[in-house]
Amino acid sequence: MAKQNKNQTFEERYQELYEKDFDLQATAANREEDLSLLKKLFFEEKKLDILEKTPKEKWNWLHRCNLLSAAPLSVVQFYIDHGVEVNAQDMYGMTPLHYAMRSKNVDGAIALLNAGAAPNIPNRDGLIPLSMIGYIREHLDVLELMLKNGGDVHYEYQNEGSVLERYKPRGDETRNIAIYDMMLKYS
Repeated sequence: MAKQNKNQTFEERYQELYEKDFDLQATAANREEDLSLLKKLFFEEKKLDILEKTPKEKWNWLHRCNLLSAAPLSVVQFYIDHGVEVNAQDMYGMTPLHYAMRSKNVDGAIALLNAGAAPNIPNRDGLIPLSMIGYIREHLDVLELMLKNGGDVHYEYQNEGSVLERYKPRGDETRNIAIYDMMLKYS
């Protein structure tokens, strides 16, 4: 009985916090693809500013929706359609495209690229979204779109060679052949 009361208390406390925390509501709406709640929070009740960035990290809503896991395409497109900056860099130099690639969000990356996201913006460590293609190596459509959008296969990363050189198959390795061959076409 005490455990049930504790759980009930936790759930009640969470609900109380959730009702007061509009950022938490938007984050849950991102994950749950609840566009009606996002519209309500940003436009109807104006509880949040869709163009605002977090004070410390400088994350906009396109950064935040792919921060921990891949956001549904409709959520990424919602933020793009409402003018959230696709090439904004956070305190780490990461763009929304970096986060989409890191979370393996193929559809989100394509939407960002179609909206003008640049594949060559380096983060503070010099990593560009194009060099992250290995996260989703089976999705050559994303690579091709990055290359068509000016992806620089000759970009040098931390004295480790160019993106093209880093994806050059070594010995019997076959996993990067398709990536390397496509990059060669654009080199």
